[in-house]
Amino acid sequence: MPGNLGDVYHEPADPASYGTAWKLWDATGEKKEKITHYLEGEDAYTLHKPARRRFPRNVTYADNIDESWQTDLTDFQSLKKDNDGFSYILCVIDVFSKYGWAVPIKDKSGPSIIKGFQIIFKNTHRRPTRLFSDKGTEYINKTFQKFLKENNITYIHTHNPDIKCAIVERWQGTIKSKLFKRFTHTEQYRYVDGLLHDIVDAYNHTYHRSMKMRPVDVTPDRVLEVYNNLYGGMKHTSKRRKFNVGDYVRISREKQVFKKGYTWNWSEEIFKIVQVIPHTMPVYQLEDLDKDPIEGTFYEMELQKVTKPEAFKIAYIVRSKGTKGKRQHLVHWRG
Repeated sequence: MPGNLGDVYHEPADPASYGTAWKLWDATGEKKEKITHYLEGEDAYTLHKPARRRFPRNVTYADNIDESWQTDLTDFQSLKKDNDGFSYILCVIDVFSKYGWAVPIKDKSGPSIIKGFQIIFKNTHRRPTRLFSDKGTEYINKTFQKFLKENNITYIHTHNPDIKCAIVERWQGTIKSKLFKRFTHTEQYRYVDGLLHDIVDAYNHTYHRSMKMRPVDVTPDRVLEVYNNLYGGMKHTSKRRKFNVGDYVRISREKQVFKKGYTWNWSEEIFKIVQVIPHTMPVYQLEDLDKDPIEGTFYEMELQKVTKPEAFKIAYIVRSKGTKGKRQHLVHWRG
């Protein structure tokens, strides 16, 4: 550890203590590269470094009708007495055509979710190639995953709780807003007899400026026209990557919105970058230090470069054996 930097950083009486790289540079005059390298190996800095929650992300592309669907549940438990015990609305939208479906279901169990999708499949004779959702237990349970495999549907979920399926979320908001405006007007809260169907049907017959047509008008012979309307004017430039294969990183912790900065903002465990995926915003695949792959991909703002430690800290001793002077310990490592 660089003595001068360490002495300054860990001296509570020093104005630069536990501060930023700029404050250390101002206090010591060391080269910025040396300061950066030092801080990358300092737990007190890397674990507490502020983590950005909101940042630009890659646009969700779809090349064709039913290539990608997004799904989410809208919670209507407070109105179940008015709607024959139906507590949720299963919301599904085709990313390309923006065509949406909404099916009332009574609970969040795997069989109920499956029944909702079966209704959509039967009524429309459509099904997606890929299905996107957040990481809700209603979607990642074995029953629903088996159903998807039987229907040759690839399932993809978000790994960061702050990142939602934006398209279906916006659509949910539109449908829910119209429902509650109707509830206010009629002073009645029943939607299962036809109100939900009418509002969804009206949405599917509404002109979208991005597509320059209505969702109901998106047909196979108009796919190229829709694609050009949606993506034709976009610049497909890739941002210069910040990390490289072989770099060691921490992952931004999944925290509540109002968690304080004095708690750890980053994983104690350290991971290794094994693949860089070029994109408008590059994403990275990781593995842990046992070479086990980490599910999903990560944006640069979700990662922080660190120095791989040469020694690891012990969390606690599980058990010990042997005599004095020849004791052996089974330990649980931190991180």
